[in-house]
Amino acid sequence: MPTVMPVSELQHNMGGFGKTRHETKEPIYLTKNGKASLVVMDAIEFDSRFAVLEGLREHGERVHRAISRGYDDMVNGRARPLDQALQDADRIRSARGGE
Repeated sequence: MPTVMPVSELQHNMGGFGKTRHETKEPIYLTKNGKASLVVMDAIEFDSRFAVLEGLREHGERVHRAISRGYDDMVNGRARPLDQALQDADRIRSARGGE
């Protein structure tokens, strides 16, 4: 469960606030007038979490591009059924001497 506290708490206890964040690595959600306002967390932990998210985003983009290329190949007649591809692969292996 995330820590939630009013912004005024940060203003009153700034010294201990940073030390706790460095130790726990967990974010604190600050509220203003009872509504979410800011999130404060250890910078190294933030960078680490952000790097994971960036890696997932990049992976998703690569998958999307691969699917798009495959779809384009299918639509433009550059694809063949699996059984035909397997037969072609067997024929090529046989021609190379059964590798």
